[in-house]
Amino acid sequence: MAAPPRKGAMSKITTESGIPEDEFQREGLIDRLQQYLQAEPRAWHVRYNLGVALMHAGRADEALEQFRLVLKDAPRHMQSLINMGGIYLSRGEADQALKAFTNALAGQDHPLIRANLAVAYLQLGHLDEAERELRRALEMEPGMPDAWANLGSLLLQTDRLTESVEASRKALEIRPDLGIAHNNLAVALLELGQEDQARQHAQKALDNDYPVHPQLLERLGLQPPA
Repeated sequence: MAAPPRKGAMSKITTESGIPEDEFQREGLIDRLQQYLQAEPRAWHVRYNLGVALMHAGRADEALEQFRLVLKDAPRHMQSLINMGGIYLSRGEADQALKAFTNALAGQDHPLIRANLAVAYLQLGHLDEAERELRRALEMEPGMPDAWANLGSLLLQTDRLTESVEASRKALEIRPDLGIAHNNLAVALLELGQEDQARQHAQKALDNDYPVHPQLLERLGLQPPA
């Protein structure tokens, strides 16, 4: 009943062009960027923003193609590699995600890359490698709630319940509404015989719209959401 890993936050905006993040939601931005690239096809920073805009619009295949084109001019562009990896993770294509994040890490050692690399390892079932990357990422940047939650999931899978509780609590210190952390905490606490606390955290997971496993709800005497 351990929750599946959460991917770390993807890099969504570039610092090269100065476009604010909310601008990516505006109608017509994709057309304007495409028109610019017709005149300046080697403007890779604009092409990156086109990829991000397409990603925001749910056009993942087109976004991937733009990020690939960026990499022809800027082979180690971290944001493109991270976003490519994030798209692959969302599709369950962990092998491709692993390649993208590994390439990003070769260009820059960054905690966000390591946290995402860990998710790819988790999806592939490589728990030792995933734990190594999560712990390294959290050494570099301890303020990442998703990374703590994923570490809690991993520790739960390997029956290190007390450590899992600690990791999940750290995630919740940073982000109290993180449903996956409440869920994992509920599972670990229940196995440790702390049923009342487990019930409280399962309810908080539900309150934050996290899909708690029906078996866990039944064991704790909680009703699934209507």
